[in-house]
Amino acid sequence: MALQQPILNPSVPFSGPIFGGLSDGKMVLIQGRVEPSIQRFAVNLRCGNRDIAFHFNPRFNESRQVVVCNTEQNGRWGQEERTYHMPFQLGSYFELIINVKNHCYQVSVNGQHFLEYNHRVPLHTVHTLEINGNVSVNCISFTNLSAPQAHTASAPAYGFHASTVSQAFAQPVFGAPAPRMKKAKNFPRQVSAALLKAPVTLTNPAVPFQVALPGTLSQARKITIVGNVPFYAHSFQVNLRNSLSGNIALHISPRLKEMALVRNTQTHGSWGSEERHGPMRFSPGQAFQMEITNTRNCYQVSVNGLHAFDYIHRIPANQVDQLEILGDVTLSCVQY
Repeated sequence: MALQQPILNPSVPFSGPIFGGLSDGKMVLIQGRVEPSIQRFAVNLRCGNRDIAFHFNPRFNESRQVVVCNTEQNGRWGQEERTYHMPFQLGSYFELIINVKNHCYQVSVNGQHFLEYNHRVPLHTVHTLEINGNVSVNCISFTNLSAPQAHTASAPAYGFHASTVSQAFAQPVFGAPAPRMKKAKNFPRQVSAALLKAPVTLTNPAVPFQVALPGTLSQARKITIVGNVPFYAHSFQVNLRNSLSGNIALHISPRLKEMALVRNTQTHGSWGSEERHGPMRFSPGQAFQMEITNTRNCYQVSVNGLHAFDYIHRIPANQVDQLEILGDVTLSCVQY
């Protein structure tokens, strides 16, 4: 099953489907900003019959700032659960993660566990995410840590389910090159080959980011990067490298102050001629989704679903075994 594509810069109020519904291990990630003049906002997980399974409601306009959680069934609210600690700050960015468990929703804010809310209605009835109130949203993404089709992760480190597949590979740590994959003893060759082709998904990795690609960059392989450009950003880099030589086959550098999307190749420490033609598709304060697809003759790069440029190979793509991301950028998801 393919991952549900991230939703970038949606307008609020927002309402959208959750493909495949909810199940144990699924995560809903929301990145945004609390408006300075806010009174309250809400995140709702809504059922097909319009009941609200989980209502998450930070309120700034009561005598004490509070986060209210509740469930609405048949038009009637249940017993409120109130937390008198406010993890959101007026005018500040936030990352909200709802981690779905069999018995509850686990909520974290800005990387810190915040609360748990026990289920009052069955998980399988939830199909819609809603966001409303005085809040702006940069990115909404969905990750399923239990999905067997792809390896998924959550910063700062990650592991797999206890299975033959999980034991077949050493686990990388964010910010450091991942060890090369090894085939486990008696591991079927065809299964090992399939796993090398299966996408790896890393959620919320830290920057600077560097990871070893499984094998080398094969033809038609796609790298997807979902992130946010801060308002203060000057530039950032996405590099496809060879770990042994240090050569950079593809250097992508959005330079916000120059309004230029620079591409280049570095060989033996020397840069080639820059390419700058084409539109600048990155903006300060905006989320983005970049896709890099390796073809026979070039890298095809798109941003937010729009073609950005083609970059003719100067170094054979089969020499690329490392992805690196540096500079003024935050990441919510990297898939390769």
